[in-house]
Amino acid sequence: MKLKLITVILFVKFSCIFGQEYIYYCSRPTPTTTTWQVYRKNLTTSVTQTITNDPNYNYWRAEPSPDNSKLLIVRSPANISPDQENYVDCDIVKCNPDGTGMQVILANNQYGWHAFGNPHFHPIGNRILLLVQPTSTAQWNLFTIDPSGNNPQQITTTGAIDANWSPIGNKIVFVSLVGPSLLDLEIFKANYNYTSNQVSNIVQLTNDTTRNHDPCFSPNGDKIAFCGGNANLTDANIITIDTSGNNRTDVVNDNGTHGGNVNWGTNNKIYYHSIYVSTFTNFMADDFNCNTNMVESIFTSPTIHYLHPFYINQTITNVKVNSLATDLITVYPNPAITTISVKGLTNDNYSYEISDMYGKLILEGEIKENEKINIENFSKGIYFIHSKEQKFLPQKFIKE
Repeated sequence: MKLKLITVILFVKFSCIFGQEYIYYCSRPTPTTTTWQVYRKNLTTSVTQTITNDPNYNYWRAEPSPDNSKLLIVRSPANISPDQENYVDCDIVKCNPDGTGMQVILANNQYGWHAFGNPHFHPIGNRILLLVQPTSTAQWNLFTIDPSGNNPQQITTTGAIDANWSPIGNKIVFVSLVGPSLLDLEIFKANYNYTSNQVSNIVQLTNDTTRNHDPCFSPNGDKIAFCGGNANLTDANIITIDTSGNNRTDVVNDNGTHGGNVNWGTNNKIYYHSIYVSTFTNFMADDFNCNTNMVESIFTSPTIHYLHPFYINQTITNVKVNSLATDLITVYPNPAITTISVKGLTNDNYSYEISDMYGKLILEGEIKENEKINIENFSKGIYFIHSKEQKFLPQKFIKE
């Protein structure tokens, strides 16, 4: 007797609860005979979880995907360099948020590049931005790859490092060298077209006497934070500007070096690492609370280094099997400007709701397969469409 294998696709209803806050970071004890590894601390429960534990590699710059389902990490062989940020010998790996299921998506020398690093998921999640130096004498520039590490494409040609996406992925902020000195590293922004995978309208935002690095956008996209300091970065501040380059404010300005993987959390705190060269020999992790205008210490120890804190507010889901659902539901185009359609529906009418990233209901109605929904009057941002009858999982799209 033959057994027939029947695959049933179940719809899963998610009840979302916000408030589980995490910090990903890399750390190692002193002295420097040990390797850098990645950890995750739950700020709600204070429980710390080890994400990587491999003495053969240094791991650094961990960053989750937009849906928090995957983690990007850069690693390099410990026997070649005892330090992190070895861009010449590194790989980029992807794993589950707890470190399981690790796979190399971009191996060292996979495309013959001399060096690469600093990967960032696009807000949609299906494209990765990274820095590449094709040869040892070439300029660094920005490239993209897909989440599997394939389809590399160069998107800048005039030199660029330390890049980051805007919250909805329609702009990129980066650093470029405009003169012979490290003090000539300036902040730039550019428009980004997701469909063509091209940048345009590159604008220089700073023109100062500081060495600028690691810019990032604020959660609402109207400001940029970065670190700026002297040529040796023995004194570097955390600075904010608006997206026109105006209203420059040194929000953290003391005798320390502040910077690293600067990121502006949805809780309106700017995260970075610090070291006070004259008084404290270990790196610590801090944040600047934009709500209180105060610096807050996250990790500090005389025997442990802490680098690259990255904040997420993760959605915790209670899962309930509810009903049968169709597979391969997609929203297109994505990003969109005037209309969206849903592909993969049956011939039925579907009652839908569209909400913004904060859960506010924006639009509701009925839709059929490939029927257009007008979103022309939506504000730019991230939205979710779902079926009122719970016939397909919520789908994320971006309005440009």
